[in-house]
Amino acid sequence: MKNNKKRSGNFARDRGCTLNMLSLTKLSLNLMQNKRVGISRKKRKCQRQDPSSKDWISDLPDEILIDIVSLLPMKEALNISILSKRWRHIWRSTVILKFDGSNKLPSSIGNKKSLQRLAFVTWVDRVLDSHYGSVVTEFSVCYALNRRAACLINQWISFAVGKKVQRLELKLEDKNSSFSGLYTFPSSKFRAEEASSIKHLALNACRVYSPGFDSFRSLITLSLDHVVLTDIVFNNIFLNCSHLEHVSVVEAKELVNARVVGPNLPLKHLKLCICDQLESIEICAMNLVIFIYKGKPINLFLRNVPMLREIQFFASDVMINDTIASTLSQVVSLETLALFCKNVWNETREYLEIKSRVFPTFSKLKVLVLTVKTYFWSGYIGFPSLLRACPLLQRLGMHFDFRRMDLEFRSDEMRTSPESRCQFLKEVELSGFLGQKFDMELAVYLIKAAVVLQRMTIRSYCRYFTSRGWRDCQIWEPEEIEMIRERAAQLHKEMPPTAKLVIL
Repeated sequence: MKNNKKRSGNFARDRGCTLNMLSLTKLSLNLMQNKRVGISRKKRKCQRQDPSSKDWISDLPDEILIDIVSLLPMKEALNISILSKRWRHIWRSTVILKFDGSNKLPSSIGNKKSLQRLAFVTWVDRVLDSHYGSVVTEFSVCYALNRRAACLINQWISFAVGKKVQRLELKLEDKNSSFSGLYTFPSSKFRAEEASSIKHLALNACRVYSPGFDSFRSLITLSLDHVVLTDIVFNNIFLNCSHLEHVSVVEAKELVNARVVGPNLPLKHLKLCICDQLESIEICAMNLVIFIYKGKPINLFLRNVPMLREIQFFASDVMINDTIASTLSQVVSLETLALFCKNVWNETREYLEIKSRVFPTFSKLKVLVLTVKTYFWSGYIGFPSLLRACPLLQRLGMHFDFRRMDLEFRSDEMRTSPESRCQFLKEVELSGFLGQKFDMELAVYLIKAAVVLQRMTIRSYCRYFTSRGWRDCQIWEPEEIEMIRERAAQLHKEMPPTAKLVIL
């Protein structure tokens, strides 16, 4: 008996050992189909005598069946309950409750929209009323709800907290939602003993008011998306959540001066994106490893960040200015840097040349990624200085923003002689490559500058960074893509024998 419990416990902890979701779903459908068509009593007797047709799953311990059902979507778990008496009440003890109505978000107006929402909340209430398990490890609600449903949502959260939930997620946003009428998350109403089980919290389309988060001392990850979040609440998070390692804030209103400061912060990953009112970020976190920012130009202050190895900094509408470059270069452990560059025509279509300049040295940088917003790229103006500032660079990525294909354009002269050599540069990637003269010029320049080049990747499609991460976008017709690839293929003759050219 003890061995069975031990095996079932290991099974629950390691979901890689559970049945494949697809296989389990097929099994469910087959069993339900057999019930519908009605298998004869004689045939059922033969099946019971045949070991290959035995229902081995139903003979598993309850702990394992509960773990299997917990992996299924909520409605699928409910459907399985009709398979047999053995399965009838298994779903009532599932440890994962995910109510996802995103595929049925109310698209109509008036009474029909109200009825759709009523059906969803009724479904959630009925499932929670029927659940008698002592523990719920994950609780998630994904549906467009606002402050009018606050009473119900509060009850659902209380249910989850009472079941010692570890991962709590509220995704209440739809495509038409705004900041007005958002549900207010009751962070200040939890006692420390109630919220102590919550380790992962994700809030979408919520107001996070009052100091709050005083009770969430066990939080490890926090994700806030489309929220109203004041400076006081944001700063209070880091003062009270002493185990917090990952924080993501996307599209936060009322956040102006973000301070990530606290004694011995365990924070390792910080992401701040699309916070339109944000003016400054101050970070003092000795364990921080990755920092990601996307939004308007801001003041950035970094101090006591000895572990910071990766920065992705996409401040729109500015070139890499001296202040930001100087701040980033002071990060002594920085190994990966992604930046936004701007390079445009003015209204009279006269090119605004970016003069060569001296960048501060990034002494340990190994990976450099540049997102270049431009109507065209003027070869490598100002580029050699940036390469010289990265003496240990091993990987270089340049992602050109959306440009028009102007086949008649010609640069003044073809400049391909490198002004400096990159002694360690092994991999180069160019996306948004159009095969025009300035594209070829840049590619040839990098091939000759990289002394130990091993691989160059050319992509016709664009790569761009969003608040959700990197995205690929192909905007050209098939015949245009073929033309771009044919032009890129001309670079084969420039490649050293030991290097590989990959065209995608």
